[in-house]
Parts: sequence; structure tokens; C-alpha cells
Amino acid sequence: MNPQTPQIDIIQPCYNPLPNWEQSVWLHFQNVLKLLPEYTVNLIIVNDGSTKNVNEAQVDFLKQRIPNFTFINFKKNKGKGNALREGIKISTGKFQLYTDIDFPFELMHIKEIINWLDHGADIVSGVRKQNYYQTLSPQRWIASKASQFLNKTFLNLPFNDTQSGIKGLNSNGKRVFLKTTINRYLADTEFLALAAKYKLTIHPLEVSLREDIVLSKMSLKTFMKELDNFIRIYAIIFKSSKES
Repeated sequence: MNPQTPQIDIIQPCYNPLPNWEQSVWLHFQNVLKLLPEYTVNLIIVNDGSTKNVNEAQVDFLKQRIPNFTFINFKKNKGKGNALREGIKISTGKFQLYTDIDFPFELMHIKEIINWLDHGADIVSGVRKQNYYQTLSPQRWIASKASQFLNKTFLNLPFNDTQSGIKGLNSNGKRVFLKTTINRYLADTEFLALAAKYKLTIHPLEVSLREDIVLSKMSLKTFMKELDNFIRIYAIIFKSSKES
């Protein structure tokens, strides 16, 4: 590692990934390196209590191939928000970028995110194109549209799509992300709501899914938990607004 080369940390939460996920990570990570030759790219994977498809041999596979690789292992599942906080907490790069373990979005967006951060944005947040919603199960479609409606109605965010799963942040964004408290999916929404409250510069970036990505379904139980988390977020933001 060249100490003079600026560093980027890619943080990926991992929970019960598909078989051979490590091969996929290695393949996509090599392509990310080609997109960002002027940076040292570090990879931080946080295993969020997986009960299948994660073993020592897979972790060793990545350790042998990626010099700047860190693996954080939690035995108990606490949720995506907690996993991201733990990964971002130990990151030391100039910029942090987080995305899902299967690199679901076109890799060129990673370079675009870093470019916007380099030009002064505190946060770059992926905003999914409309054709994304055509690929969703009915449960996910309802959850996504409900989330957008609630964001627009109650949180006064600069854009409605907070849940894209790919975001980049600088040191200001990192500081705010570590203030989040939601442990599961809506940590993304809480993060952006807090960032807007602290008047950070948030740049929305339109992003596309890779063609071979198959999205999982969302259970009713998960949807109800996330609705409860949204109410928590609104209470936090509303309370802090009254106190300021």
C-alpha cells in the first residue's frame, strides 16, 4: 500500500449470501480496482450473524487475494444498519462507500460516486431508476412506494428514494452515519434524514441494477418492523427539530 495514495473503504454487510459469494466479490472487486487506479481500495465485509453459506475457507479465499481486506464476524444477526455502523466505525479511508455483498448496481456508479465526493459532496446517494420497480415482488414494490411516500410527506428529504443500497460519504457523512441508531434496513433513511438536518451536501445519483441481479422478497413481518422503525426516525427528527 502506498501511504501517499488516497484510500477508499468499501463496506459490505453480509447475511446468508448466495453460494460462491466470495468468487463474485473477488470478480467484481477486481473490476472496481480497474475503475479506480488512482486510489487504494480497501474492502470491509461485516458478517451479520449468517447461519449458512459463510465459512472460514471463503474468508481465506478473499484474504489471500485482497491485501487490504478486513472481515468482521458477528455471531448474532443484528441487522444491516448495525453491520454498516460497525464497518464504517473502523474505516480509515478518505471516503467510504457501502453496497450489498453482490454488488447489485452497475460498477460504473462506484466511480461516479467517488468523483462527486472528490468534488465536494458530503454524501452521494443512489436513486434507483423507474425500471427498477418493474423487477420487484408485490411486497417489495409496496414497501418501496410506501417508504417514498413517507419520506416525502414527513421527512422533507431532497429526494424520495433513500433505500437504494449504494451510498458514498466523506468524513462529514461518516460522522453523521455513526449517529444513527436503527439496526435494520431503515438506517439508510435515518442517515439521510440526519444528514439533511445537519445541512450536509447530499448529491442524488441515478443508478441501475446489473442485469443478472435477482431481488429477494420482503416478508410482511419485516415490512411491519420497518414501519415501526420509520415512526422512530420521525420521532427522533421531530424531537431534535423542536429542541433546536
